[in-house]
Amino acid sequence: MDQKGLSTRRSLAGEIRMHFINYGERTIADELYRHGNSRISANLPNDDGVPYYFLIATGGGYVEGEHYLQKIILDDNTHAILSTQTPNYIYKCEHSQTTFQQCHLEIGENALCEYYFDETIPYQHALFNQFSDIYLKDHAKLILTDGLTAGYEENNEPFSYHRIAIKTRIYRHKRLLLNDFLLVDPRFDEMKSLGYFEGYTNFNSVTIIDEDLDATKVESYRNILDELSSSSRYGLSLIESEGMVLRVLGLSGDENRHVMEALIRAYRSSLNLTPLNLRKGPHSMNI
Repeated sequence: MDQKGLSTRRSLAGEIRMHFINYGERTIADELYRHGNSRISANLPNDDGVPYYFLIATGGGYVEGEHYLQKIILDDNTHAILSTQTPNYIYKCEHSQTTFQQCHLEIGENALCEYYFDETIPYQHALFNQFSDIYLKDHAKLILTDGLTAGYEENNEPFSYHRIAIKTRIYRHKRLLLNDFLLVDPRFDEMKSLGYFEGYTNFNSVTIIDEDLDATKVESYRNILDELSSSSRYGLSLIESEGMVLRVLGLSGDENRHVMEALIRAYRSSLNLTPLNLRKGPHSMNI
């Protein structure tokens, strides 16, 4: 690790660097860099003209012991949409070497970053750490999704992976807004018990940071979700008086996405953004 805590290129299986700038009242990508097993798609057209990219792992998943790094910067008054193209498959770790992904994200003043991580699907014996550090300036906004499933089931045995750690820290300047740490190890944790997956197989979350959000607005979003017909369980919470977190447990990713879409679509509508289809095949999100 270097002085900033970011992995050095020599040890990386894949690296992505992206820098978005404001140019003539629109956002453009000033830097798009990829290395190793990481790829960046072409810019995908959308009605709002916002830069929109898929971030791709060329092997279809992450191999034991590999390290991946993303460093993404949005300058002031910019807007970018980023998404993984497929779920994050974590292959078997037969030699007890942990696979690692690190994301460093900076969002400038009055900027909006939409980052739609697909859920993590670990294979048997997988070991995986995903650490994301996100830094926002004044009036910066963030939409972030993430998730974890019961894993790729061999012999119909869910939760056959080992340790999974997904940690997200979000700061406004130097003030910590959210320190979210999902740590599970089915070798020792009873995954069907209260506080874990509670009999469900899919967990997803949506984090929205916006200084204009307050308890009244969060309650209005709860009312929208309460109108849904879904077998998934969910809860929507206010954080630090300037954001909200939705957590969803369900028996299928599609059911969970139905809940996630409703919240994201309502919030994006409040920003006067045009509805967007993320166009990722049969499990695409319509936001």
